[in-house]
Amino acid sequence: MFPSMPGAWRCSALLALFVFLAGTPHLARQDTPPAAPVPIGINLRPITPYDTSLVFVDAMKMASEWSFEESGRDRPAPRQRGLNGKATPAQEVVPLDANGWPRVFGDRVVACQFFVGMRGRFPAGEYVVTWKGKGTLEFRGGVGILSQAPNRLVVEVDGVNGGQPGLALGNMDPADPIRDIRVWLPGQEDSCHSFHPYFLERLRPFSVLRFYPWMKIYATSARWPERATLFSARQGSGQGVAAEFMVELCNELTSDPWFCIPHLADDDYVRRFALLVRDSLRHDAKVYVEFSNETWNTDYAAGKWARDQSQLRGIPAMKIVAERAAQVFDIWHEVFGSQKGRIVRVAGVQLHNPGIANVLCRALNGKFDAMALGTYFGARADRDDVGTDSTAQELMAAARANLVDAVLPRTADHRALADTLGTELGRHIALVTYEGGQSIVARSPGGGLGVQATLDCQSLPEMHTAYRDLIEGVAQAGVELFMAYDFTGPRGSADTFSVLEYINEPIANAPKYRALIQGWESRGQ
Repeated sequence: MFPSMPGAWRCSALLALFVFLAGTPHLARQDTPPAAPVPIGINLRPITPYDTSLVFVDAMKMASEWSFEESGRDRPAPRQRGLNGKATPAQEVVPLDANGWPRVFGDRVVACQFFVGMRGRFPAGEYVVTWKGKGTLEFRGGVGILSQAPNRLVVEVDGVNGGQPGLALGNMDPADPIRDIRVWLPGQEDSCHSFHPYFLERLRPFSVLRFYPWMKIYATSARWPERATLFSARQGSGQGVAAEFMVELCNELTSDPWFCIPHLADDDYVRRFALLVRDSLRHDAKVYVEFSNETWNTDYAAGKWARDQSQLRGIPAMKIVAERAAQVFDIWHEVFGSQKGRIVRVAGVQLHNPGIANVLCRALNGKFDAMALGTYFGARADRDDVGTDSTAQELMAAARANLVDAVLPRTADHRALADTLGTELGRHIALVTYEGGQSIVARSPGGGLGVQATLDCQSLPEMHTAYRDLIEGVAQAGVELFMAYDFTGPRGSADTFSVLEYINEPIANAPKYRALIQGWESRGQ
């Protein structure tokens, strides 16, 4: 299932994968229908300490923020401010160096955590912790120390006992503070790969990876000197994941990247991002470039920005978006030069309002290559005959009706618009989705639904059928790439979107994931 690896890495990785995924159906060829004619992509969730994707071989990259620890506490203190807006000593923000390592001296202790709330769902075995500098480093969550040497600690972790995994640092030498910490997961200390084999295994069937959540486009400063890098302590800060890691992942999987450029990004950020991608991404890859995400949606920062600029300048919001998007696209074309045909300039539009697509795409004056929709089907209390007492089957039936009655017809409308625009421009305009899937959520804008019923929907056999109907239906309506939302993560009252709850979830229990990869199980192998 994996590409060529050095022998030692291959043996340890495959052995660990066998143990961790034991009892799980393998992504091998099965008696399934022929490969779907439409390529399938996926959106990746942000890196967080409670993310269940198990992205990196180094757990430190997935750790929480550093927090000061109160005396006698066995976990980081919450970062809260008092009524006067001033932080107490136990709640103040930890000072960090340029790469995110704590700069705390004296007798104060700082701590971080990883695999939060994932008891029994992260790898067990020998964790190897290495670091530079002088001070006291304590590993928490282990069941025993196997060996200890200067700047190296080997700890046994069983994934269930031992408490919440994390680190605590103290007594640091101001001249040589602790830094460059690595928390190598079992069997990965000598790995030449950044990404964990379990993560790669489950992600391999997808042709395109959309990095909107990884890029933290609404939180980042969008200034290149302040971005996350390969040397950042964590990859879950407000600056998002380093662009180098996104490119490395696409090179590893032979997938195409989809980047969402923050609406506040200056030209320097855009140009240097494009240069990095041009010089490090494999040369046969397409590069999907979108200006922000859902710029028509005023629930998000980019939509609010467009609305505010519209009111300030007296110009329709979508023309504001088109103006800056065209500038961003021009920079990418300029950077790629003779290779600019690899760039797919994406205009993100609203499924149920074709007028947005019409205004945005025409305002772009031909500077776009694809129109992208969010094709979600769901059940809503304000539209459907459902409510808090509805069963999972009733919610599923309402969602299936929404798919047939609204989602597929609206998709066909946008295909017709794309064809009209293509005729006017004298070239093909692609129709793709930027996101898609079920949207059966308890806390929804359309009114409340029962939490347990919405969660139960996610594992119904009917969900697999609905996803296949969605994929095949939008393909028949003219969609050329289906991007699902989203990959792996816990579900709750406000979020049921993940297609896997955790990275080693048995495929037999994951109907959404199974439907997405059907026909693509062997992609990239």
